[in-house]
Amino acid sequence: MKEIVLILSKTQMNDGHVCVGGLTLQGRYLRLLDEQGNNQPNNTDLAPKQVWEIEFDERPHNTPPHVEDILVYDRIRKGSLKNEITIKDFIEKRNIPIWRGHPDELFDKLIQWTPSGSGYIDREGGIPTHSVGFWISDRDLKRKDFKGIRYQYPSNIGWRSLKFKGLENPVDTIPAGTLIRVCQ
Repeated sequence: MKEIVLILSKTQMNDGHVCVGGLTLQGRYLRLLDEQGNNQPNNTDLAPKQVWEIEFDERPHNTPPHVEDILVYDRIRKGSLKNEITIKDFIEKRNIPIWRGHPDELFDKLIQWTPSGSGYIDREGGIPTHSVGFWISDRDLKRKDFKGIRYQYPSNIGWRSLKFKGLENPVDTIPAGTLIRVCQ
């Protein structure tokens, strides 16, 4: 299969590799793995806002909600989004769903929270349609360094804490209204 793919994100994995997320022009989320099904190496040339023509196969045995994984066999760089076009503009133009407001809206409202504020999916409670998406918080998210870098959502119904996996320098506050890519 061949598709034109916009690279959305490049995030750090625990094993030193990176997770590269993309979106087809038709709006399908992808996670770009190598031919053997591994995450991309740390030094991959794939980067956000780049556009690639990618030849791939579906990863065998993708288990919902992790249905985005593809095995990349070949790729050709086609360019990049123009500087004045943001990823937010790109996904809004294609009517890609964006979760908005409270973090309880994430993952089709199926996300559960531990007492310390970490999110998880309980398969018995239902499985979301996919394991990645975009969210716009209605409140500022404050940085907290605890077992890595986390961003906390102020809530009167318990902590909501999201782990930072980005490669860029973390900021102290993510302002309300910022487009955030989230993944399970």
